[in-house]
Amino acid sequence: MQMKIEKQKVRVRIKTESTIVKGTVFTLAQGRLSDYITSQKNKFIPVSDAEVQYLSGIGKILDENNAKREIVFINVEKIEMIEYL
Repeated sequence: MQMKIEKQKVRVRIKTESTIVKGTVFTLAQGRLSDYITSQKNKFIPVSDAEVQYLSGIGKILDENNAKREIVFINVEKIEMIEYL
């Protein structure tokens, strides 16, 4: 018998010191995004279908064009802000 864990897609915008990433995070079904992030302490979270904007040292967007990536991994300790889209 195969065990299946129900997950849900959550569209998010994540800001770190050097990037803003828009994409999809998969959390447990009916789970809270904050619980998912805090359970990943000292780890990286995958963000799929990601659009990445790079920031300068003063927080200004370096290039208006978004770099599209199939997946990026973000260190949860570097997350400054996360919001639902």
